[in-house]
Amino acid sequence: MAYKDCSDWSKCDLCGDCLVQCPVMQMDRGAASASVRDLINGVPVEDVFSRCTLCFNCNNYCPKGLRPHELILQRVLENRKKPVTAILPYLMNGMPGPNLFMDLYSALDDKEKEILDAWAAPPAKNDEMLFVGCIGRISCLDLENSKVLADLPKFGPRDLCCGELHYRAGSWEAFAERAEATMSRLEDLQIKRMVCYCASCYTFFSRIMPLVYGKSLPFETVSLYQWLWERVESGRLAVKKPLNYEAAVSESCYVSELGPQFAATLRKLYSAAGMTLRELPHHGENNLSCGAVSFARNQNIFKSMLSVQRGKYRDAKQAGAKDMALNCPGCFLTLGFTSFLHGIRLRYMPDELLAAFGDEVSRPLKSRMPLIVRTALMRAPLAVKRVDPRLLR
Repeated sequence: MAYKDCSDWSKCDLCGDCLVQCPVMQMDRGAASASVRDLINGVPVEDVFSRCTLCFNCNNYCPKGLRPHELILQRVLENRKKPVTAILPYLMNGMPGPNLFMDLYSALDDKEKEILDAWAAPPAKNDEMLFVGCIGRISCLDLENSKVLADLPKFGPRDLCCGELHYRAGSWEAFAERAEATMSRLEDLQIKRMVCYCASCYTFFSRIMPLVYGKSLPFETVSLYQWLWERVESGRLAVKKPLNYEAAVSESCYVSELGPQFAATLRKLYSAAGMTLRELPHHGENNLSCGAVSFARNQNIFKSMLSVQRGKYRDAKQAGAKDMALNCPGCFLTLGFTSFLHGIRLRYMPDELLAAFGDEVSRPLKSRMPLIVRTALMRAPLAVKRVDPRLLR
């Protein structure tokens, strides 16, 4: 099986809507139709390969319900002939060799390591549970002590991963291995509902696994944002420290995959917490990428990630925003290295919301940036090492 196998491409009528409506490609109808035909037939389309940011928006534009994103991803990877930087597998939890997340967990203090040790054990039978993914585990102290999340037992073994980075970096084999390992352990949990701290985990467990990989969990999966909004709406959760600032809503590329209801939930929750919302020119299913996944395309940080980010910052300036509210840790970390150059303050909303509802957030994700940088710099030689472009295990 491969990425493109999730859709029956014989049903494609070559309308080209996926590339015509794309806010990045913006092709004319004739060029779009010809490009889609070539992509289906396995013919390289350099314009798409060089400009597509590998977000999920195009899946929303297809009138046949096909998934052009996976087709494009498949072809981009098939044409990635040269060895790639060893930084890519370093970012993927569970791959052989050194790994960013295991390095980060090793750098935590003793109390944090004790919490992660406790989270490795499946929780006792319960209606709900909080699943904490790879990057969320470095916030384990605040999550363990959270009053807002006190009703949720936590589960987050160090090696358990939704496979998002494997999937988007372009290794179907590595993704499938992670999917099998993670799903097999989650399936045994005695719960009715899993709350995902990370929006990426929620997307993969609720959408990518069933629609692309063909497996579903035997219980309901919701995002932290949905869970918090339910409690606000029912009166069980009240704002203690209103946010009292204005910010542009910067959605991850997953928002187009999760649909308008998820996007609406973000906005209702942010507003309830006291934030004044500004809308970026590109939002919802026309949202622009933060540029993180573009790096996997050619590993040229200037031609890929930084050039894509300029579009996001241009949107923020057009919206008149000095702050951006981010729901995705990947977006926060990626933009965190360049936002100050554009005069933009980033707000990581899981931390912001928990604080608004009364938690003491002592170690927000932004305070972890030096740790992440120091940890990555220790593995700097990986940047010049080259590995098989298929990123095989």
